[in-house]
Amino acid sequence: MESLLTDRTAVVYGAGAIGGAVARAFVREGARVFVAGRGEAALKQLAHDVESEGGSLVTAQVDALDRDAVEGFLDSVVERTGGLDVSFCATSTRRPGGGQGAALGELSFEDFSLPIIDFTRAQFVTANAAATRMLPRGRGVIMMMTAAPSRVPYPYTAGFGPAWAAVEAFARTLAAELGPEGVRVLCLHSAGSPEAPRSVESTLATDLPALPDRMAGWQDRSAARNLLGRWPALADVGNMAAFMASDLAAVSTGTTADLTGGMVGH
Repeated sequence: MESLLTDRTAVVYGAGAIGGAVARAFVREGARVFVAGRGEAALKQLAHDVESEGGSLVTAQVDALDRDAVEGFLDSVVERTGGLDVSFCATSTRRPGGGQGAALGELSFEDFSLPIIDFTRAQFVTANAAATRMLPRGRGVIMMMTAAPSRVPYPYTAGFGPAWAAVEAFARTLAAELGPEGVRVLCLHSAGSPEAPRSVESTLATDLPALPDRMAGWQDRSAARNLLGRWPALADVGNMAAFMASDLAAVSTGTTADLTGGMVGH
């Protein structure tokens, strides 16, 4: 059976746990994959790991919040391959802070707005740059990444829930604009993968005495709402991304694919 993404060109922003899992799935399904990220070490490690698995991809140091850098990166991809078929952005905020664990009334507006600004900027820049290359060809798939607090009410998650909710609203609006021209836009919505390194520490309000209890409350709330009793493995995220990018999902746009074990619907 032919692979899902044979002869497609895909770009992935972010060489971390999620970006790496998606890039691996795209490679496995036959795509020509280009991964952009800020950290040279993570890019080199991902390329090495994929090569050891029998595949290959191209990496580049690119800041997804920098429009000129993203435009230059995509120019090089299109020049090399002739077009762009899939864009997946897994990046988030590059700055420490955000104050997760604090109540909204305990936050400054600067901490509250930090993830909203960075998450939406990364998706806005990368999605619009991709659309510019996809529209003349009348096809393409743009995917974004969000997390459970965009739809499930979690206390003490600061501006992160609103940030992911904004990304989902942006994706729906962009889907409405690009759909008539053949370009699909959607989100993957995850509850978090247990084998992924925990990067949340840099976003926590670590000076709050109540933080440990509040974090335990997040875990209890998640466990109570999960209908399957397990969290999405990184491979699950990669598999869903490959499927949604393929022609098997050709009429899916303006939607969010659930990877939360049913948390959103519970």
